[in-house]
Order: sequence, then C-alpha cells, then structure tokens
Amino acid sequence: MTNLVKRILVGLVGIPLALATIYAGGWFFAAALIILTTLALRELYGLAGSKHSTPNVILGLIWSAVIQLDIARGMITGPGGMGAFSAAYVVGIMLLLGTVVTLAVELFRNRENAFLNVALTVFGVCYVTLPLSCLMVLRYSTEKMFVGSWGDFGTSLVVTVFVAIWAADSVAYFVGMKFGKHKLLPRISPKKSWEGAIGGLVGSVAAFVGMAMFVLPQLDVTIAALCGALIGIVGPFGDFAESLLKRDAVVKDSGQLLPGHGGVLDRFDSMLFAAPLVTVIVYFDNVLRLFVPW
Repeated sequence: MTNLVKRILVGLVGIPLALATIYAGGWFFAAALIILTTLALRELYGLAGSKHSTPNVILGLIWSAVIQLDIARGMITGPGGMGAFSAAYVVGIMLLLGTVVTLAVELFRNRENAFLNVALTVFGVCYVTLPLSCLMVLRYSTEKMFVGSWGDFGTSLVVTVFVAIWAADSVAYFVGMKFGKHKLLPRISPKKSWEGAIGGLVGSVAAFVGMAMFVLPQLDVTIAALCGALIGIVGPFGDFAESLLKRDAVVKDSGQLLPGHGGVLDRFDSMLFAAPLVTVIVYFDNVLRLFVPW
C-alpha cells in the first residue's frame, strides 16, 4: 500500500470524525481537543530525547490539560469576546504559575541538563497547547461576520479553517510533485518547492472563499480571501518549523499513529501557526483593546 493510499484512507475516516466533533461542540469538542493536544505534546517531548534532555512529560501534559480545561470552561459558559478575554487572562496566569512550578519540581528530579529540561517543558506548552487551544476560542466566536449557517457560534469558521489547511496541503503536494523544480528551503525540507507553495496558497484562498460563500454568508469576500491567503502563507511555516525540529532530532516523523501522515504533530503542524493568526483576525477589536484600552 503506497503512502498516498494510506493518507487517503486516514482522511476518509478522520475528516468525517473531525467534522462531527467540531459540530458537536461543548465538552465533547473540548475533550477531543485535549486528547489531540496531549498526543501532539507527548510526541514533541519524545523528540527531545535525542538532545540529551528529559523534559518533565507528566507535568507538561497535566499543565497543558489544565490550561485547556479552563479555556473550555470560559468559552462554553461565556462565548465571544468576553470569553476570549477571560481565556487570555487565564493563559497568562497559567503560564506564569506553570513555569515556576516546572522549575521548582526540577529541583527534585535529579536529572542532567536542568536548563534544557525546564525550557523544553515550557516550550512544548507554548508551541503546541496554546495554538491548538485557539480552536476552542474560534469554535465559540460570536463575531457576526464569522458566525456561519452550519452549526452554532463558530462551527462554520473552524471547519473553514480546517478545509483551507487541508486544501493548501493537498494542492501543494500534488503541484509540487508535478511541477516542483525550485526548492523552497532545501536545508530543512528538500522536497518542498516554490511551485508547491504557490499552489498551496492558491488552494487555501480558493477553499476559504469557497467555503465562506456557503457557510459564512456574512463574511466579506475580501476578508475571506485575506484569511485564506494568510493561512496559505503561515501554514507552510508551521510545517517547516516542525521539520526543523525533526531534522535536529534526526527522525522522519514525530510519531506513527496516523499511517501515511506520521504523528499527530505532523498532521497539525500547519494549524499551530494558522489557528493563532485567524484568532487574532476574528478577535481583532478585543486584541486591540488589550494594547490600546482607550
């Protein structure tokens, strides 16, 4: 069975499951997101073994779950801007406390490379947990333009983001295989090409605009195109960032859970960069008030 066939089979199972989970929302979606994040974070910590460090895996996973549970509670009980503001406040406090606790616990672990251990434990939560938590914030958006016709709150928005990323990855893959000649970042990912990246960008814009026409009727086409373009631009950076870490760890995939895709982190690397950016766009007024309160 070829790698492409494996990818397609996983997609045939995973995509309907993802759509059903997003549509269900509530604590069901929150639980699925926490499980997904836990798996991805565990894979990241596993990569650290090659760097002669031992991040505090158990503490990191608990810390991650607590952050997401509190974000989920805030968004479910108070969706929209107030919930997002509350989530941002919680994240700030949790990051501060979690960092202090991680450093304090390291005093009693008796492991070498304490600096790396603490740094990687904290980095994992910032790199994996916080970006994926943005999906919960997007799922309970009440911004008028981004509330769609399928499901409640930001159901349509989250699905649209996923579709745009899937389209970007798929189009980039096939365009790169067919026309790819000019390498994009050969030091990090030798198979990625400029042609594939441009194809992925076009695919992302087309997918976001196309989905918006059907499930986000109040979203201006210009903003939809902007969202699609930004996802098409930052998504590959998420891919390259994870490839950089894997290359440094001397591994091909972060895990083997998803045949044809590798690990959970491999499948959601683009989302780690795309979800926070879309969150800033959706909650731009709220973000602006954090820095310009007047």
